[in-house]
Amino acid sequence: MTISDEAWYDEDAGPLVRLYARVGGRSTVPHDFELSTMIHCAPGVTAPDGLSADQQAALRLSRQPIALPEMAVHLGLPLGPTRLLLGELRAAGLISTGGPAEGRRDSSPAVLQRLLSGLRSL
Repeated sequence: MTISDEAWYDEDAGPLVRLYARVGGRSTVPHDFELSTMIHCAPGVTAPDGLSADQQAALRLSRQPIALPEMAVHLGLPLGPTRLLLGELRAAGLISTGGPAEGRRDSSPAVLQRLLSGLRSL
């Protein structure tokens, strides 16, 4: 067996697709997607023609609100390419983003006191 005949991966690895091929060589990543960003799409949004398989999967996953890191895990992509794909979906008006539990933060003195008490008990 010569060096050119050797495979550096095994048959169980499945098809090898480079990351830049999955994102179409694009590299401009929106920086406003934080780790706590929640992604969701409006009911009734349908995937238009021309979306990549990853974008279609992201749109399906966003039927229920999902956090950015969880989306990346389900897509099998690092955070950067996931941000890129989601930025394109948001620019197309297919998804929207928000913070965690947006509008449901309770910063009343009682809640803050319980939090402080819990931290002190650690």
